[in-house]
Amino acid sequence: MAAAATELFGQLGYRRTQMADVARKAGLSTGAIYTYVESKEALFHVVFAVAFGQFAEAAPSLPVATPARTATLKLVGTGLARAGATPLLQSALSIDRPADIRLELTGIVEERCALIERLWPVLAVIERSAVDLPDLDALYYDRRRRGYIDQLEQYLAKRGADGYLRTTPDVRVAGQVVTEMIAWSGWHRREDRRAALFDTDLTRNTIVQLICDALIEPVR
Repeated sequence: MAAAATELFGQLGYRRTQMADVARKAGLSTGAIYTYVESKEALFHVVFAVAFGQFAEAAPSLPVATPARTATLKLVGTGLARAGATPLLQSALSIDRPADIRLELTGIVEERCALIERLWPVLAVIERSAVDLPDLDALYYDRRRRGYIDQLEQYLAKRGADGYLRTTPDVRVAGQVVTEMIAWSGWHRREDRRAALFDTDLTRNTIVQLICDALIEPVR
């Protein structure tokens, strides 16, 4: 049921997803789904609880009660903070002189690629539902996603100023482009009609090479 709900919320967003559609996709009757969750709000909460491992040790009491919206927002915020950590980027920001800039940048890009590949179904739920839920929109776009891009921009600016990376006319654009390339590699290509054309490892390796070649001055 959680997998069916994740897919539909990720495709349609919160408002357009109907309990009857989730039940049908999960192979349940519409009535039967209410033996598992009390409401659509509860089902939405369960999607994040499953994605972030909240039920890993103990199954919840059924039906799952309708939570306060603040509880769901707290779950999303905490889950993204834990599952979305980028320790290699954090470490790079604390180092003035990298031993190998290509190795460092490759690690940062691969770290984010792996994160997106792992979390993309629940990220799709968040992004497609944010238009219906302003508090979720603020949490995700203004705090979590913006926070990562800000750190990436700091890294690009720091390494550019020290001569390790090429400088760009606008580091904000560079940070956004790198972020979008990684998002396509780990997530958006999977929703493409031609998704079968793109091998996961080859796609990731290509994105890493393109970003590194674009930002690192060639050795002469």
